[in-house]
Amino acid sequence: MFMPSRPFIVTALVATTLASCKVGPRYMPPETATPSSFRFEGRHSKYSGTSLGDLEWRTVFRDATLRSLIDDALAANQDLQAAAARVLQAQEQFQATKARLWPSIGASFDEQVTDISRSTAGGARLPLPTEISHRSAGMGLSLLSYEVDFWGKIRSATDAARAQHLASQEAQRQVQIGLIAGIATGYLTLRELDAELAIARRTLDARNKSLELVNTRKNGGQAALTDVKQAEVLVAETEATITQIQKGIGQLENQLSALLGRAPGSVRRGAGLSPSLVAQAPAGLPSDILRRRPDLVAAEQNLIAATANIGVAKAQLFPTFSLTASAGLRSKEFSNLFQNPSRLWQVGPSVSVPIFTGGRLMAALRGSKAAHAEAVAQYRQAVLNGLRDVSNALIDKETSGSYVAAQNKVVTARREALALIRQNYENGTTSYLEVLYNDQQLFAAELAAMRAQLDLLTAQVDLYRSLGGGWK
Repeated sequence: MFMPSRPFIVTALVATTLASCKVGPRYMPPETATPSSFRFEGRHSKYSGTSLGDLEWRTVFRDATLRSLIDDALAANQDLQAAAARVLQAQEQFQATKARLWPSIGASFDEQVTDISRSTAGGARLPLPTEISHRSAGMGLSLLSYEVDFWGKIRSATDAARAQHLASQEAQRQVQIGLIAGIATGYLTLRELDAELAIARRTLDARNKSLELVNTRKNGGQAALTDVKQAEVLVAETEATITQIQKGIGQLENQLSALLGRAPGSVRRGAGLSPSLVAQAPAGLPSDILRRRPDLVAAEQNLIAATANIGVAKAQLFPTFSLTASAGLRSKEFSNLFQNPSRLWQVGPSVSVPIFTGGRLMAALRGSKAAHAEAVAQYRQAVLNGLRDVSNALIDKETSGSYVAAQNKVVTARREALALIRQNYENGTTSYLEVLYNDQQLFAAELAAMRAQLDLLTAQVDLYRSLGGGWK
């Protein structure tokens, strides 16, 4: 039976006491210049306690088909599954590092047979009294193999691995944010392209009718051949535009299909665009993005890991203390291993002191401090990037709303002007050039108005994404 010696017990107690020591800096969140409000947040979007970033994405996106597509993407997107696998890798690495805090126990079994003959290959005989045959069998149990964490090296490594695991989780959230925002933006763009296609087809019908009218007037001697050719140009231009819109629809459907984790194909969707497709709410407080945005949370976890790695590097400069204990059985024959064996055991501490390493340990310490300085700068830059993204989204949202209203007025005015000019042309009081010019301008204005509506909706999606909203 293994009985630990008194020196071993004393060593273990001292190890337990000293293991509470931990070298290296303690993590302190870096100071950041966070303003009290976002720049360009509109007068009508004052914070009232409910931020857009606090809403869950199912509440923000009010179209049932879009929500269904997002669910499909979250279940089948390959990039998201790869990110989830990286989280599992980081989790197991954390568990493996954490396990170093505990003693390890192992077992071994061996059987040895040794035969020495007096004869050699050349016929000579060794000066041995007789042939030697030796057999032995043994079984051992490593009761304890434990590196005492005097200076907190293992605990610091565990802290670093834990922070890296959490950073990988935030990286997964970042992929999820990009996926959901990409699906939402692509879906809204598809609906906008459908609306453009409807406008183009309606315009083509009107231009075909205009071409028939011009042909009739030409046959009656009331219009020139140039008017016919100009009308034909309008028809051809519209047909070309329809082809380009259809191309964009097909390619965007393929892109969305890839995000949905399936082969290229059509994408189900509703029709039309309206501001009600995406919820409206104020941006909230700038400080909230520090806890919501996954890139900011990941940057802070990377900073925590860099801080812990300084402790690991510093602990390498100090002696390493280990405790070992083992016991075993040995016998000449395997059959006697459990009947009348020899009992063996050993126990004792060991100390490893770095005396000369050629500057390797000090270089590692300086490198860890430089990595920490880099992580601080990256965190502060991530905060600035977050504030910039929100501010840009707010600018886009505010200006897009005004642009939509102005562009709708342009469409109304162009439509009324074209109706009057066509009437004048039919009455013979104006040239077909006036009809041609105003028809082209109306078509362009209608397409621009639809794109402005899309910009307003996607600005709201970008604002929600930049706030690090409730994507879970």
